[in-house]
Amino acid sequence: MENNRPMESPEYEGIRVKLCSDGKYHWTVPVNLLKNPTAYFTVCKIFGIIGGIAFLTAYIGPAFRGDFAVIGHELKYWGIAVLVFLLISALAYLIVAAVYKGKYIVKFTMDENGILHEQVEAQKKKAQVLGGVLGAAGALRGNPAQAGQGALVAAHTSLSSDFSKVRKVKASPRFSTIRVNEPTAKNQVYTAPEDYDFVLDYIRSHCPNAE
Repeated sequence: MENNRPMESPEYEGIRVKLCSDGKYHWTVPVNLLKNPTAYFTVCKIFGIIGGIAFLTAYIGPAFRGDFAVIGHELKYWGIAVLVFLLISALAYLIVAAVYKGKYIVKFTMDENGILHEQVEAQKKKAQVLGGVLGAAGALRGNPAQAGQGALVAAHTSLSSDFSKVRKVKASPRFSTIRVNEPTAKNQVYTAPEDYDFVLDYIRSHCPNAE
């Protein structure tokens, strides 16, 4: 589009990152889902926290009563549940990778106020189809959790971060990934390796409340 052309004298012009005439940095980057598993790790971490909360809620009563034998007896079932979850999650991740032909293609728009993370249009449609299939399967099985997950997959094709609300910026140079975390939202910013240092420094310098 007209306003997305690079400016004649950009402040920074990297391999993919370009300062455009709208005063914002734009770039699109394909993420290899098999070589960069950060998205999978994030999902596992989130569900791990949820599982930990469920475990504590279930056994806080017996712990206060000193009934540790019951907890010890049932730990093996929790262990089996964790293994099953990891296997299902890995399989689901591989299916998503296959649907996306191995690459998650994402475009970013960044200025001094924040950053917008969006799937490209072709993959948005695939995400909506995939989410619809998951939602329908969950509804048919009477599984509201899976139905809800499908709806989230279909809807969650973009995420914006307000730099003034960011509380933590975590660098993962190995995967050219930057985690930009607000209290209620966690964004992942991907770059080409050559652009990584610039984008990381820019984000850090514009997040006054981040660690």
